[in-house]
Amino acid sequence: MANPRIFISSTCYDLSQIRDNLSEFITGCNYEAILSERGDIFYHPDLHTHECCVNEIENCNMFILIIGGRFGGNYISDPKKSITNAEYEAARIKNLPVFTFIKREVYEDHRLYQKNKDNQDIIDKIIFPSIENQKYARKIFEFINSVRLSSVNNGFFPFEFAREIELNLKKQWAGMMFNFLNERLKLHETKIVLNTLDNLTLLNKKSEELLENILRKVNPEEGNSQIDEIDNSIKASKFYNLLFKTFKVNKETLDINIIADINPEDKIWYEYASEINGFRLSDEIDLELDFVDFEIDDIEILLIYNGNTFWNVKNKSGYKEKQVIALENLYENIIKSNKIERLNALKLLL
Repeated sequence: MANPRIFISSTCYDLSQIRDNLSEFITGCNYEAILSERGDIFYHPDLHTHECCVNEIENCNMFILIIGGRFGGNYISDPKKSITNAEYEAARIKNLPVFTFIKREVYEDHRLYQKNKDNQDIIDKIIFPSIENQKYARKIFEFINSVRLSSVNNGFFPFEFAREIELNLKKQWAGMMFNFLNERLKLHETKIVLNTLDNLTLLNKKSEELLENILRKVNPEEGNSQIDEIDNSIKASKFYNLLFKTFKVNKETLDINIIADINPEDKIWYEYASEINGFRLSDEIDLELDFVDFEIDDIEILLIYNGNTFWNVKNKSGYKEKQVIALENLYENIIKSNKIERLNALKLLL
């Protein structure tokens, strides 16, 4: 039976005891700990040891990242990075589950860095006690930022003792097992639903063919236009349905006649949505999101519903959430629809 292989990535000299303790813990779970200093990595005779460490991640199932007060050796293929940076990037590329732990004193100094990093008169004079070599302080703190600001898998835990890491890993791995079992059950239920949908799709297709034939025979001149109107209404309803679900809109409060009157031409989807009662756009990001504790510098425009549901709809970086992309694509159906088709689309949802 194959056991999960877990790569432990960190600087070795200052965190050797932590690495030893983690190795014993992982082995005690009947998993395989992969540590460079213990010969768990194949050092290919034709490659540098750095590349061998990075390549070994390809054979692992999970990745533990520990960030302390040392930057570590410069990566042979990119001296601007440390070998730990390169290992982390390799784990992200492979989409491994990453569990990040930051020494508590480094974490506290990182918070001080975040508060002052844009003030050059101050930041260059600050001595960070947790950082062994001050010239690497910015690189270490920005590495932490790259981890915590990642779009996914960006959780991290400050720690003081190895037992805190072990306790967190026990909880996280228990959560993974629960998720696996839950997804397995959902997969079984999904197969049942898909089989049912296949049958319904076939039935629906037959019904559509029957309806089209009836309309063409009853009203040969307008049958095709009526079919197109029904089709356009169904397509438009998909945009409204996703919009209202995403923003948790109470449909009973909507005036569908007013919504149907809104002209979608020459508008971006969120500009169109902002004209629906309860929605509004805002570019005052700091004011709107003054209650959050994460970076919001990338956000340019928020779409807000009733003051309590916020979605980031435009970024400086161009990044878009899945729902935003879906709404953007479905909005084409709204642009192609007329007032009657939009009204019928809204009626389908009520």
